[in-house]
Amino acid sequence: MLSRSLLYLSILVVVRNGGALKLEESEVVDQFYSTSIVSMEDLLEFHADLLFQLNSYIDVLRARMKLIRRIADYMMEHDHIVNLEDHSLNYFHLVRHMHKDWAHVLELMEQPLGKSQLLFLKESRPHYPSAWDLEEGSLGIHRMQKTYQLQPKDMVRGLLDGVHHGTRFSTLECFTVARAIYKKHRYHDAVTWLEETLSLYDQASEQTKENYQILGFDVSQANNLYIKGLMHLNRYKDALKAIDRDPKPYLRRLRDRVEMRMMSTIDLPLEKPNPPLTGLQLCCRGGCPYRDMHRLTCSYNTTAAPFLRLAPFKTEILSLSPYMVLYHGVITPLESLTLKNLSKPHMKRRAMTFNKQKLRPLIDSGRTSNSVWLTSHENTVMERLERRVGVMTNFEMENSEVYQLINYGIGGHYKPHTDHFETPQALEHRGGGDRIATVLFYLSDVPQGGATLFPRLNISVQPRQGDALLWYNLNDRGQGEIGTVHTSCPIIQGSKWALVKWIDELSQPFRRPCNR
Repeated sequence: MLSRSLLYLSILVVVRNGGALKLEESEVVDQFYSTSIVSMEDLLEFHADLLFQLNSYIDVLRARMKLIRRIADYMMEHDHIVNLEDHSLNYFHLVRHMHKDWAHVLELMEQPLGKSQLLFLKESRPHYPSAWDLEEGSLGIHRMQKTYQLQPKDMVRGLLDGVHHGTRFSTLECFTVARAIYKKHRYHDAVTWLEETLSLYDQASEQTKENYQILGFDVSQANNLYIKGLMHLNRYKDALKAIDRDPKPYLRRLRDRVEMRMMSTIDLPLEKPNPPLTGLQLCCRGGCPYRDMHRLTCSYNTTAAPFLRLAPFKTEILSLSPYMVLYHGVITPLESLTLKNLSKPHMKRRAMTFNKQKLRPLIDSGRTSNSVWLTSHENTVMERLERRVGVMTNFEMENSEVYQLINYGIGGHYKPHTDHFETPQALEHRGGGDRIATVLFYLSDVPQGGATLFPRLNISVQPRQGDALLWYNLNDRGQGEIGTVHTSCPIIQGSKWALVKWIDELSQPFRRPCNR
């Protein structure tokens, strides 16, 4: 099975044509592809439309070539007029032929070809992935690399965290990721990706190299960036070797710079940092440190409501302080599919503002996802879920926040955060008070990556369709539980769909009184 993250970045590179990573001043972005797999599915269809138009354009060119070939054959068959006899009919034949036939050939050759196909491509240009999309997708790949301690040489061959996927990176994808990382001044990682870029290029066939040139890629760009990266790391001897491999004249000046730097500095090559694995890295890989679980239980909940005697909740208590429980099989596959299908047309990039002067998005890179807000009365499925959440939590649902349906993109993640509000100022305009609890429904399976992680509790929950995770954000004194800091691990394979419900505290005076 293909790793979608690698596949979709490849499509971004192809559609974007490997352009610069900077978002142009004139580029207005109204759709984001790399932050949601839903958008990627639209992009796949768009890519198919572009290929259809390109093939149609080729068919038009072939038809014109065929027509011109027939005219040329006709001209050669009547070439006897060049050997004129002294005859008025032959003179007239030549005059008419030169005036009419060749004028028609000129008119035919001047006619524009593929007008409809060219018009489609021009009108579609605003819907291409933006430079921001390409950069965000590249950084998503880098995020996967750092979180799961992956090696670029394995990633480009489809080996991700011990699982081999049926996809590979080309030179173009490698170079795109390398440039995005270089732009962030991560020179150690950028140099590694550039080494893979040059290695893949050397292994490519001559035909493939010609195709890269047609698409605007010049290997000297990669080699030049590689040399500059080596210089940032004080690896001057390696930089000179790289210069010697590329005979381009402009690199001679770069050689002079490198040699001068070598003579004027005593700095040693910078070693790549090798810090110990963080708790987030360990838990995202399924290796959370041991925690005491002797008081935690699994059970069937049959008492919260009468209907549970026939269909009890399967509950798994994950933590007592703060209280956290995982419900199994509380939302059906049909309900999940219905919510996803109804929400797809309305999904938008969240956690962002817009700079109107420069026409560029200002986006919180800590969250790569698209989402949509759903009320409890949105449809019959939401009405059922609202009642179900009330039974699961024993909380009053009235006046609580609306639901948020989320879908993540390439290397999709959410930085560590709490759901409760950490300052009184943040609560000033909230009528329902703070968020006493959170319910997180999983609407899809995620085969690899994408776990919901509570690093302070060493709890990691892998998304599985039908499950729902409940935790209390506030203790019994109404204070925020710092242990509920949570994050979403980067997704390696699959599409992560989640539905979030935040329950407000001021509606719960008789359900969970504060012990102040």
